Amino acid sequence: MSGTIMGHFRSAEVRQLLHNKFVVVLGDSIQRSVYKDLVKLLRGDNFLTEAQLKRKGEMSFENDALVEGGSLNEMTNEITFREVRQYRTGHHLVRFYFLTRVYSSYLESVLSDFQRGPQPDVVMVNSCVWDLMRYDDHHLEVYKTNLDNLFQRLKEVLSPQCLIIWNMTMPVGFRDNEIPENTVHNLRMDIAEGNFFSATLADFHKLDVLDMHYHFRCNLRLRCRDAVHWNPVAHRKYSQILLTHIARAWGVEMPKGKMAEGSTAHSIPTKSVAKKPDAKLRPPLQERHLCSQEPLYMPGYTSFGGSEVDAIPGVRNPENHNNENINPDDPPITSHSFAVRNLLFPNQPPPMKLPWFPHHAQNSTNMKKKSGRRLKPPGGWTHPYR
Repeated sequence: MSGTIMGHFRSAEVRQLLHNKFVVVLGDSIQRSVYKDLVKLLRGDNFLTEAQLKRKGEMSFENDALVEGGSLNEMTNEITFREVRQYRTGHHLVRFYFLTRVYSSYLESVLSDFQRGPQPDVVMVNSCVWDLMRYDDHHLEVYKTNLDNLFQRLKEVLSPQCLIIWNMTMPVGFRDNEIPENTVHNLRMDIAEGNFFSATLADFHKLDVLDMHYHFRCNLRLRCRDAVHWNPVAHRKYSQILLTHIARAWGVEMPKGKMAEGSTAHSIPTKSVAKKPDAKLRPPLQERHLCSQEPLYMPGYTSFGGSEVDAIPGVRNPENHNNENINPDDPPITSHSFAVRNLLFPNQPPPMKLPWFPHHAQNSTNMKKKSGRRLKPPGGWTHPYR
């Protein structure tokens, strides 16, 4: 995604892009918010509210349904928590599975649902924060093994036409019990390492990778006070990045319009377009007849667009240089060891020779010099600062 311009999808365009498509979101609470913002976009152009982002396991959100877990069971923050949500209309199907680990026996049951039921067209996956915080996998050894199992199983179960997207974890801050200067392992650095390995492994398995850590590295002000979750503006940008990638993968032309408020596109700068000259502006330097019409040259700057020394008036190409002047009235150009011709003006004389200085023998650093301070003055008392 880096280097491409992010599109701006409105609700009607999102409904058209995902028409008769089955979209699955797998992950933690951040991916739940991704699911909610996608459902919100399918129903209108409004943003999520803070209350909608914080709520979990509710029976209904924007006319969706809680299929499993959540408030149907015990609401906990343990690794046994489950939540399956589904938004369904006549032409759209979006489903969310809450994961506490990137690969587990529960994920195998989710994959079995895909084998029995309809095959999804898009699968978006991310899991890292819970893997590191709740399972104490600071060295990421188990996480790396689970990632490999996940990517391999996704390729085996899902159809080749399914678009599998691995979303890298967004930037997180330090928790309240972490001191950055004194901790060996902290969530912020562990996630950076996990992102690097997961992206490398996903690319090895020929999966699509979206670097959300890169896209939100300059939008930390959109992060919530817990330093992990994000506000509605950030999630709307998240959705726009996802939809842009899906449209490009399917060869669909992206809509052109104004960017969503608070979002930024990270793209390569476009080529500058020459503007019409303004009569109020002063003419360029060479048009004021204050200097010759030859190319301007400043000492200390070498322009490789002007064939190096050929850009300097009065100096020949070094390959054909024979100490002859181009202009007969110019003084002879002599070579010296303290300057290079392409860093001097053509008529500038060589620098003056430095005078000769006699050699001074340096004393050894181990020599002891006699102190000039009187150690025992006549009164018998020595001032401490003299």
